[in-house]
Amino acid sequence: MTTLIGVDILNSFTADELSQGKGFGLGDRHIDQLGNEYVFVLAGSGGITANFVATIDEAYGAVMVSTSNDARGDLLGVAPVAIAASSYGWVQVKGVCSVQVAASCAANVRLNTTATAGQLDDDGTSGSFTCDGIFLTTARGASAGTAPAVLNYAIQGVTI
Repeated sequence: MTTLIGVDILNSFTADELSQGKGFGLGDRHIDQLGNEYVFVLAGSGGITANFVATIDEAYGAVMVSTSNDARGDLLGVAPVAIAASSYGWVQVKGVCSVQVAASCAANVRLNTTATAGQLDDDGTSGSFTCDGIFLTTARGASAGTAPAVLNYAIQGVTI
């Protein structure tokens, strides 16, 4: 099991705080005692809301995914806490988590991006990208919100 001393996935950092000896680098990985895996990222414009899905580029920059910023093959992750724009933090890429989805989203079906940044759905809207490797374990009720999910190194898939 890989672990980094001093990792607190529920904390984010400004650039000034990172220069004060925190010592994490973009792309660093952390596996917690439950086997959940996280990657250290820099949040882009708008930041990342807790439990919303972010797209992570090859430079480990992350923004909330939507139908307007899809890039096939990019890694997807879920922030356990909010990360402000231009701040650094941990985004989960593997394991059990809670994820923001639209109303009446079903369990164990294909999820896809939506026009609401960071929120996924099972509706199959034309122009959305599939989110391969992320599944709900329990359906969401009549309103948008979080639902239990499993991540397995999710990526942005094909256009619907």
